[in-house]
Amino acid sequence: MKKEQRITRREFIKKTGAVSGAAFVTASVGPFVHTTMAKGKTLRICSYGGDYQASQRRVFFEPFASQFGVKIIESSGPGISQVKTQVDNKAYKWDVVDLETRDVVRGELQNLLEPVNASIVKVGRLHQKAVRKASVGNIFWSTCLAYNKKALAGKRPAACWADFWNVKKFPGPRALQNKAIFNLEFALLADGVSKDNLYPLDLERAFKNMDKIKNHITFWWQNEAQQAQLLTEAKVSYSSVWNEGFKAAQNRGAPLEMVWEGGCMDLDWWCIPKGNPNKELAMKFIHFALSARRQAKQAEEYIAYGPTNKYAFKYISEAKARQLPSYPDNMKKQFVQDAYYWGARLGDVTERWRIWMTS
Repeated sequence: MKKEQRITRREFIKKTGAVSGAAFVTASVGPFVHTTMAKGKTLRICSYGGDYQASQRRVFFEPFASQFGVKIIESSGPGISQVKTQVDNKAYKWDVVDLETRDVVRGELQNLLEPVNASIVKVGRLHQKAVRKASVGNIFWSTCLAYNKKALAGKRPAACWADFWNVKKFPGPRALQNKAIFNLEFALLADGVSKDNLYPLDLERAFKNMDKIKNHITFWWQNEAQQAQLLTEAKVSYSSVWNEGFKAAQNRGAPLEMVWEGGCMDLDWWCIPKGNPNKELAMKFIHFALSARRQAKQAEEYIAYGPTNKYAFKYISEAKARQLPSYPDNMKKQFVQDAYYWGARLGDVTERWRIWMTS
Protein backbone atom coordinates (compact mmCIF):
# COMPACT_ATOMS: atom_id res chain seq x y z
CA MET A 1 0.00 0.00 0.00
CA LYS A 2 1.29 3.42 -0.90
CA LYS A 3 1.98 5.79 1.92
CA GLU A 4 -0.68 8.43 2.62
CA GLN A 5 0.28 12.07 2.32
CA ARG A 6 -0.80 13.18 5.78
CA ILE A 7 -2.30 16.63 5.43
CA THR A 8 -4.70 16.79 8.33
CA ARG A 9 -6.42 19.30 10.53
CA ARG A 10 -3.58 18.69 12.98
CA GLU A 11 -1.60 21.28 11.05
CA PHE A 12 -3.82 24.02 12.38
CA ILE A 13 -4.36 23.04 15.99
CA LYS A 14 -0.61 23.29 16.59
CA LYS A 15 -0.93 27.06 16.93
CA THR A 16 1.26 27.20 19.98
CA GLY A 17 3.74 24.50 18.99
CA ALA A 18 4.65 21.28 20.72
CA VAL A 19 3.82 21.03 24.38
CA SER A 20 5.91 19.43 27.06
CA GLY A 21 5.49 19.70 30.79
CA ALA A 22 4.50 18.10 34.07
CA ALA A 23 2.06 18.74 36.87
CA PHE A 24 2.96 18.08 40.51
CA VAL A 25 0.09 18.30 42.97
CA THR A 26 -1.31 16.93 46.18
CA ALA A 27 -3.65 13.99 46.57
CA SER A 28 -7.31 13.85 47.53
CA VAL A 29 -9.93 11.15 47.68
CA GLY A 30 -11.84 10.53 44.45
CA PRO A 31 -14.78 8.38 43.35
CA PHE A 32 -12.82 5.59 41.66
CA VAL A 33 -9.07 6.00 42.25
CA HIS A 34 -7.79 4.86 45.60
CA THR A 35 -5.36 7.46 46.87
CA THR A 36 -2.90 4.79 47.95
CA MET A 37 -2.90 3.41 44.39
CA ALA A 38 -2.56 6.74 42.56
CA LYS A 39 -0.53 8.96 44.86
CA GLY A 40 2.99 9.57 43.66
CA LYS A 41 2.51 7.76 40.34
CA THR A 42 3.28 9.21 36.91
CA LEU A 43 1.01 9.21 33.87
CA ARG A 44 2.46 10.06 30.44
CA ILE A 45 -0.03 11.47 27.94
CA CYS A 46 0.62 12.29 24.28
CA SER A 47 -1.68 14.57 22.27
CA TYR A 48 -1.40 17.09 19.43
CA GLY A 49 -0.17 20.31 21.02
CA GLY A 50 -1.48 23.81 20.47
CA ASP A 51 -4.87 25.08 21.57
CA TYR A 52 -6.28 21.56 21.51
CA GLN A 53 -3.83 20.12 24.02
CA ALA A 54 -4.05 23.31 26.08
CA SER A 55 -7.78 22.67 26.46
CA GLN A 56 -7.10 19.08 27.51
CA ARG A 57 -4.54 20.24 30.04
CA ARG A 58 -6.92 22.67 31.72
CA VAL A 59 -9.96 20.41 31.73
CA PHE A 60 -8.51 16.90 32.11
CA PHE A 61 -4.80 16.68 32.90
CA GLU A 62 -4.45 19.25 35.69
CA PRO A 63 -7.70 18.31 37.50
CA PHE A 64 -6.82 14.60 37.40
CA ALA A 65 -3.33 15.30 38.72
CA SER A 66 -4.67 17.58 41.44
CA GLN A 67 -7.41 15.24 42.58
CA PHE A 68 -5.35 12.07 42.77
CA GLY A 69 -1.78 13.17 43.44
CA VAL A 70 -0.56 11.99 40.07
CA LYS A 71 2.31 13.53 38.13
CA ILE A 72 1.32 14.17 34.49
CA ILE A 73 4.03 14.29 31.82
CA GLU A 74 2.83 15.63 28.49
CA SER A 75 4.22 15.19 25.00
CA SER A 76 2.87 15.89 21.54
CA GLY A 77 2.98 14.43 18.05
CA PRO A 78 1.33 11.00 18.39
CA GLY A 79 1.06 8.41 15.63
CA ILE A 80 0.47 4.71 15.29
CA SER A 81 4.03 4.07 14.05
CA GLN A 82 5.42 5.38 17.34
CA VAL A 83 2.91 3.24 19.25
CA LYS A 84 4.06 0.18 17.30
CA THR A 85 7.69 0.86 18.13
CA GLN A 86 6.88 1.17 21.82
CA VAL A 87 4.79 -2.01 21.86
CA ASP A 88 7.27 -4.05 19.83
CA ASN A 89 10.17 -3.03 22.07
CA LYS A 90 8.14 -2.95 25.29
CA ALA A 91 9.64 0.51 25.83
CA TYR A 92 6.67 2.69 26.66
CA LYS A 93 6.94 6.46 26.41
CA TRP A 94 3.17 7.00 26.50
CA ASP A 95 0.52 5.57 28.81
CA VAL A 96 -2.39 7.39 27.15
CA VAL A 97 -2.35 8.59 23.56
CA ASP A 98 -4.84 10.64 21.53
CA LEU A 99 -5.14 9.11 18.05
CA GLU A 100 -7.19 9.84 14.95
CA THR A 101 -9.55 7.18 13.64
CA ARG A 102 -7.42 5.83 10.80
CA ASP A 103 -4.54 5.27 13.23
CA VAL A 104 -6.91 3.55 15.64
CA VAL A 105 -8.07 1.15 12.93
CA ARG A 106 -4.47 0.28 12.08
CA GLY A 107 -3.72 -0.15 15.76
CA GLU A 108 -6.63 -2.53 16.23
CA LEU A 109 -5.77 -4.58 13.15
CA GLN A 110 -2.15 -4.93 14.31
CA ASN A 111 -3.09 -5.60 17.96
CA LEU A 112 -1.21 -2.54 19.18
CA LEU A 113 -3.88 -1.13 21.50
CA GLU A 114 -5.06 -2.26 24.91
CA PRO A 115 -8.73 -3.38 24.98
CA VAL A 116 -11.00 -1.03 26.92
CA ASN A 117 -11.65 -2.28 30.45
CA ALA A 118 -15.39 -1.69 30.76
CA SER A 119 -15.26 -2.28 34.52
CA ILE A 120 -13.23 0.95 34.80
CA VAL A 121 -14.23 2.98 31.73
CA LYS A 122 -18.02 3.33 31.80
CA VAL A 123 -18.82 3.41 28.09
CA GLY A 124 -22.61 3.34 28.48
CA ARG A 125 -22.67 7.13 28.80
CA LEU A 126 -20.98 7.58 25.41
CA HIS A 127 -22.48 7.93 21.97
CA GLN A 128 -22.43 4.49 20.32
CA LYS A 129 -20.21 5.78 17.52
CA ALA A 130 -17.58 6.72 20.13
CA VAL A 131 -17.05 3.20 21.46
CA ARG A 132 -14.59 0.72 19.98
CA LYS A 133 -12.94 -2.43 21.28
CA ALA A 134 -9.62 -0.75 22.06
CA SER A 135 -10.43 2.96 22.22
CA VAL A 136 -13.06 5.47 23.24
CA GLY A 137 -13.84 8.72 21.45
CA ASN A 138 -13.02 11.97 23.22
CA ILE A 139 -14.25 14.49 20.60
CA PHE A 140 -16.28 14.69 17.41
CA TRP A 141 -15.07 17.02 14.64
CA SER A 142 -16.47 17.73 11.18
CA THR A 143 -15.58 18.74 7.65
CA CYS A 144 -18.48 20.73 6.23
CA LEU A 145 -19.56 23.20 3.58
CA ALA A 146 -19.31 26.88 4.53
CA TYR A 147 -19.85 30.20 2.80
CA ASN A 148 -19.15 33.92 3.13
CA LYS A 149 -22.48 35.75 3.54
CA LYS A 150 -21.06 39.07 2.40
CA ALA A 151 -19.62 37.55 -0.77
CA LEU A 152 -23.05 36.22 -1.73
CA ALA A 153 -24.50 39.77 -1.61
CA GLY A 154 -27.93 38.65 -0.52
CA LYS A 155 -28.22 35.69 -2.89
CA ARG A 156 -29.65 32.42 -1.55
CA PRO A 157 -26.74 30.28 -0.32
CA ALA A 158 -26.03 26.68 -1.20
CA ALA A 159 -27.63 24.41 1.37
CA CYS A 160 -26.00 21.07 0.50
CA TRP A 161 -23.32 19.52 -1.69
CA ALA A 162 -25.71 19.18 -4.64
CA ASP A 163 -26.06 22.97 -4.51
CA PHE A 164 -22.29 23.38 -4.32
CA TRP A 165 -22.00 21.35 -7.54
CA ASN A 166 -24.75 23.47 -9.18
CA VAL A 167 -22.57 26.36 -10.31
CA LYS A 168 -25.28 27.96 -12.44
CA LYS A 169 -27.85 28.25 -9.69
CA PHE A 170 -25.29 29.00 -6.98
CA PRO A 171 -22.49 30.94 -8.70
CA GLY A 172 -19.26 32.11 -7.11
CA PRO A 173 -15.64 30.98 -6.72
CA ARG A 174 -15.18 27.75 -4.82
CA ALA A 175 -12.51 25.92 -2.85
CA LEU A 176 -11.98 22.33 -1.72
CA GLN A 177 -9.21 20.56 0.14
CA ASN A 178 -6.65 18.86 -2.08
CA LYS A 179 -7.43 15.41 -0.78
CA ALA A 180 -9.42 12.37 -1.91
CA ILE A 181 -10.87 11.63 1.48
CA PHE A 182 -13.97 13.75 2.23
CA ASN A 183 -14.22 15.03 -1.36
CA LEU A 184 -15.22 11.68 -2.84
CA GLU A 185 -17.96 11.32 -0.25
CA PHE A 186 -19.16 14.86 -1.00
CA ALA A 187 -19.15 14.11 -4.74
CA LEU A 188 -21.41 11.11 -4.19
CA LEU A 189 -23.77 13.08 -1.95
CA ALA A 190 -23.95 15.76 -4.66
CA ASP A 191 -24.80 13.04 -7.17
CA GLY A 192 -27.77 11.80 -5.16
CA VAL A 193 -26.31 9.04 -2.99
CA SER A 194 -27.83 9.08 0.49
CA LYS A 195 -25.50 9.54 3.46
CA ASP A 196 -26.62 6.15 4.79
CA ASN A 197 -25.50 4.36 1.62
CA LEU A 198 -22.13 5.98 0.92
CA TYR A 199 -19.92 2.99 1.78
CA PRO A 200 -18.38 1.22 0.07
CA LEU A 201 -17.71 4.24 -2.11
CA ASP A 202 -18.53 3.97 -5.80
CA LEU A 203 -15.17 5.37 -6.86
CA GLU A 204 -15.97 5.53 -10.57
CA ARG A 205 -19.11 7.53 -9.89
CA ALA A 206 -17.34 9.75 -7.39
CA PHE A 207 -14.44 10.64 -9.70
CA LYS A 208 -16.88 11.18 -12.57
CA ASN A 209 -18.74 13.76 -10.49
CA MET A 210 -15.46 15.32 -9.40
CA ASP A 211 -14.75 15.81 -13.11
CA LYS A 212 -17.84 18.02 -13.28
CA ILE A 213 -16.70 20.39 -10.53
CA LYS A 214 -12.94 20.35 -11.08
CA ASN A 215 -12.73 23.34 -13.43
CA HIS A 216 -14.94 25.40 -11.12
CA ILE A 217 -12.61 25.04 -8.13
CA THR A 218 -10.59 28.24 -7.85
CA PHE A 219 -8.39 27.04 -4.99
CA TRP A 220 -7.41 23.64 -3.63
CA TRP A 221 -6.48 24.38 -0.03
CA GLN A 222 -3.91 22.48 1.99
CA ASN A 223 -4.40 23.69 5.58
CA GLU A 224 -6.67 25.62 7.91
CA ALA A 225 -4.87 28.89 7.41
CA GLN A 226 -5.66 28.75 3.69
CA GLN A 227 -9.32 27.81 4.07
CA ALA A 228 -9.87 30.54 6.64
CA GLN A 229 -8.11 33.17 4.55
CA LEU A 230 -9.94 32.22 1.35
CA LEU A 231 -13.36 32.51 2.97
CA THR A 232 -12.64 35.46 5.26
CA GLU A 233 -11.17 37.58 2.48
CA ALA A 234 -13.98 36.49 0.12
CA LYS A 235 -11.53 35.05 -2.38
CA VAL A 236 -14.09 32.26 -2.55
CA SER A 237 -17.80 32.26 -1.79
CA TYR A 238 -17.88 28.59 -0.79
CA SER A 239 -15.40 26.12 0.66
CA SER A 240 -15.16 22.90 2.59
CA VAL A 241 -13.89 23.65 6.11
CA TRP A 242 -12.90 22.00 9.37
CA ASN A 243 -15.42 23.11 11.94
CA GLU A 244 -12.94 24.31 14.60
CA GLY A 245 -10.92 26.42 12.16
CA PHE A 246 -14.16 27.82 10.76
CA LYS A 247 -15.38 28.74 14.24
CA ALA A 248 -12.10 30.47 15.05
CA ALA A 249 -12.45 32.64 11.91
CA GLN A 250 -16.09 33.35 12.75
CA ASN A 251 -15.09 34.41 16.25
CA ARG A 252 -12.72 36.93 14.70
CA GLY A 253 -15.70 38.56 13.02
CA ALA A 254 -15.66 36.95 9.59
CA PRO A 255 -19.19 36.86 8.04
CA LEU A 256 -19.23 33.09 7.64
CA GLU A 257 -21.92 30.43 7.95
CA MET A 258 -21.64 26.67 8.29
CA VAL A 259 -23.84 24.15 6.43
CA TRP A 260 -24.13 21.00 8.54
CA GLU A 261 -26.10 19.12 5.88
CA GLY A 262 -23.82 16.46 4.36
CA GLY A 263 -20.97 17.13 6.77
CA CYS A 264 -18.43 14.39 7.44
CA MET A 265 -17.90 13.59 11.12
CA ASP A 266 -14.83 11.96 12.58
CA LEU A 267 -13.45 11.43 16.08
CA ASP A 268 -10.31 11.52 18.14
CA TRP A 269 -9.78 8.61 20.51
CA TRP A 270 -8.17 7.90 23.87
CA CYS A 271 -5.99 4.80 23.52
CA ILE A 272 -3.44 2.84 25.56
CA PRO A 273 -0.47 1.07 23.92
CA LYS A 274 -0.85 -2.71 24.20
CA GLY A 275 0.82 -4.28 27.22
CA ASN A 276 1.48 -0.96 28.94
CA PRO A 277 2.29 -1.73 32.61
CA ASN A 278 0.55 1.49 33.67
CA LYS A 279 -2.71 0.55 31.94
CA GLU A 280 -4.88 0.55 35.06
CA LEU A 281 -4.08 4.16 35.92
CA ALA A 282 -4.40 5.04 32.23
CA MET A 283 -7.90 3.51 32.14
CA LYS A 284 -8.86 5.50 35.22
CA PHE A 285 -7.68 8.70 33.58
CA ILE A 286 -9.75 7.93 30.47
CA HIS A 287 -12.81 7.32 32.64
CA PHE A 288 -12.18 10.66 34.35
CA ALA A 289 -11.77 12.50 31.04
CA LEU A 290 -15.06 11.17 29.67
CA SER A 291 -17.08 12.95 32.35
CA ALA A 292 -20.09 14.83 30.96
CA ARG A 293 -19.24 17.96 32.93
CA ARG A 294 -15.59 17.93 31.88
CA GLN A 295 -16.34 17.40 28.21
CA ALA A 296 -18.92 20.17 28.46
CA LYS A 297 -16.37 22.53 29.99
CA GLN A 298 -13.91 21.84 27.16
CA ALA A 299 -16.54 22.58 24.51
CA GLU A 300 -18.10 25.56 26.28
CA GLU A 301 -14.92 27.39 27.25
CA TYR A 302 -12.07 26.33 25.00
CA ILE A 303 -12.56 24.64 21.64
CA ALA A 304 -15.45 23.88 19.27
CA TYR A 305 -15.27 20.11 19.13
CA GLY A 306 -18.30 18.03 20.01
CA PRO A 307 -18.50 15.95 23.21
CA THR A 308 -18.86 12.18 22.98
CA ASN A 309 -20.64 11.84 26.33
CA LYS A 310 -24.38 11.78 25.60
CA TYR A 311 -25.13 13.81 28.73
CA ALA A 312 -22.60 16.61 28.21
CA PHE A 313 -25.10 18.86 26.43
CA LYS A 314 -26.99 19.21 29.73
CA TYR A 315 -24.10 21.45 30.83
CA ILE A 316 -23.54 23.41 27.59
CA SER A 317 -25.41 26.58 26.74
CA GLU A 318 -27.83 26.28 23.84
CA ALA A 319 -25.97 28.93 21.85
CA LYS A 320 -22.68 27.07 22.16
CA ALA A 321 -24.26 23.65 21.66
CA ARG A 322 -25.62 24.62 18.25
CA GLN A 323 -22.06 25.29 17.08
CA LEU A 324 -20.83 21.77 17.85
CA PRO A 325 -20.68 18.76 15.50
CA SER A 326 -22.34 16.30 17.90
CA TYR A 327 -25.26 18.56 18.81
CA PRO A 328 -28.20 16.26 17.96
CA ASP A 329 -29.72 18.51 15.27
CA ASN A 330 -26.31 18.86 13.59
CA MET A 331 -25.39 15.22 13.98
CA LYS A 332 -28.45 13.87 12.21
CA LYS A 333 -27.57 15.89 9.10
CA GLN A 334 -24.08 14.38 8.85
CA PHE A 335 -22.41 11.02 8.29
CA VAL A 336 -19.53 9.43 10.17
CA GLN A 337 -16.58 8.53 7.99
CA ASP A 338 -16.00 4.79 7.56
CA ALA A 339 -12.45 4.33 8.82
CA TYR A 340 -12.40 0.60 8.02
CA TYR A 341 -13.14 1.40 4.38
CA TRP A 342 -10.40 4.01 4.17
CA GLY A 343 -7.93 2.03 6.25
CA ALA A 344 -7.64 -0.59 3.50
CA ARG A 345 -7.69 1.81 0.55
CA LEU A 346 -6.31 5.17 1.55
CA GLY A 347 -2.89 4.84 -0.08
CA ASP A 348 -4.20 3.58 -3.42
CA VAL A 349 -7.05 6.09 -3.64
CA THR A 350 -4.73 8.93 -2.63
CA GLU A 351 -2.43 7.98 -5.51
CA ARG A 352 -5.39 7.91 -7.89
CA TRP A 353 -6.37 11.36 -6.60
CA ARG A 354 -2.87 12.69 -7.23
CA ILE A 355 -2.99 11.48 -10.82
CA TRP A 356 -6.48 12.93 -11.26
CA MET A 357 -5.37 16.31 -9.95
CA THR A 358 -2.51 16.52 -12.46
CA SER A 359 -4.50 15.26 -15.44
